[in-house]
Amino acid sequence: MTEESDGATEYLIWSEGGHEKTVDIIKQINSKNAKFVAIGFVIGFILYHGIVHQRYGADSCGWLLTGGKYKGDMEWQPYGCMMHQYTQLDMRRCIRSLTFYGRHNRFVFMGDNRILEIYSAFLDHLNGRPDPASKAHQYQVPRTNHTFSDGQLKLAVDFIWSPYISDVMVNSFKLWKEQLEPPSLIVLGCGTWAIRRSNGTARGLKEYKFNLTKIVAPIDKLTSKKSRVLWVLMEPVNEEKLPESALTNRLIDQYNWAAKDVLYKSGAQVWASTRALVSGFSDSWDGEHIPPKALRHHTQILTNLHCNEHMAFNDGTCCSSPERRTMLQTLAYTFLASCFALGIFVFVRRYKTKMKMEPPTSGYILIISLAKLGMIMAYFYLCDRTNFFMKENKYYSSVSFWLPLAYVFALGLFFTEDSRYTKVLHRDQTEEMKGWMQLVLLIYNMTGASSNLHIRNHTQIIISAYFSCQATAISIICGIDRRQASSDFSRSSFGSIS
Repeated sequence: MTEESDGATEYLIWSEGGHEKTVDIIKQINSKNAKFVAIGFVIGFILYHGIVHQRYGADSCGWLLTGGKYKGDMEWQPYGCMMHQYTQLDMRRCIRSLTFYGRHNRFVFMGDNRILEIYSAFLDHLNGRPDPASKAHQYQVPRTNHTFSDGQLKLAVDFIWSPYISDVMVNSFKLWKEQLEPPSLIVLGCGTWAIRRSNGTARGLKEYKFNLTKIVAPIDKLTSKKSRVLWVLMEPVNEEKLPESALTNRLIDQYNWAAKDVLYKSGAQVWASTRALVSGFSDSWDGEHIPPKALRHHTQILTNLHCNEHMAFNDGTCCSSPERRTMLQTLAYTFLASCFALGIFVFVRRYKTKMKMEPPTSGYILIISLAKLGMIMAYFYLCDRTNFFMKENKYYSSVSFWLPLAYVFALGLFFTEDSRYTKVLHRDQTEEMKGWMQLVLLIYNMTGASSNLHIRNHTQIIISAYFSCQATAISIICGIDRRQASSDFSRSSFGSIS
């Protein structure tokens, strides 16, 4: 009997201890500890992006040309920056703006039939014509040079047929090197014809690499005159549709590595993301040419590369420099930095002396508050006015919008608190409502849900309701209705104010 009672007693003691530990853990989940966790995440993000910039560089143009991925809506997302979707009007406005500021707009495309397809897609987007790359006859375009000019825009777009790295390509670079105003953008690339001619032998690869070295010096001369030179890596092919061809993806990779090896230290930029652009589609016309949908993304990348620096679109951070600091920003951040340094000094001084046992003075609270404000504003500036943190275009889907909302709702069911109010729409309830409104607005902006008409209409109602609650709270705090100042936001409170 005694043993049973002792065992029961031990079991009860263990059960109560476990319950107390659970209660202690739940008590640790509060807003104060959440702030420490958030600060830890921010510091981690800063360290991670700092390491990425240190290792891979901070040039967003390089990110645009290096890699990316297709999102759920099959729109191209470059690595680390946002790409604006230029319409025909945006594109023409960009060129007209550059012309107004004295910049010449001369584009040159030089290479084989794949470069010709990019050239055609670029002109089609500029002129607003339907994409001809989806038509079969466009793959049998005569292998000659092409020229397009627009006197109104003062624009010239040329194509030079050069399927090999031959004297045509070398002499063209020598000619541009001597011009006072060389082309502003040169897009070139070739290799498929060289692979076929050499039948994929090692000698052909060696010859291809040697010929590339002939254009390195002219490229460096052109880039010193602020011309941009892009070497387009060869896109993969669909080998199932080219069974008898010597053109294989293994040989294409070898030639691409040779091009990157030669041009690595030159002034040319290697456009490597074209391979991933084509890999996302399987509807290539004959297994070799670029799919029409991928050509649209080629055009967008070229336009972002040329225009983002001058157009300053909010969703076009690739190849866009951060905004310059204004005098007001400099003065404000100098003041906040001084407050931050002073806050650290008084904080350390307080905890090294016996003053930590005394309640903080109003001056100490003011300095610490300004120091915290300086940290918050510095973080906001780093996020909003610099390219330090990598950015991504918003992409809406039903899952991305409703999943975090459902997750927070399920989490809220397990963390409830009792209220001392009993009326309907009392203060605790309205604070909870405003919190949910803020959560919905945050998810709405993060996921780009404005593209959904139903969600956008409901969000407008939520914004109106939030401002209504906020205006009521402010009117009570400001003393418009002092009788209700210490009460709640029940229906009688709303009625008395309105």
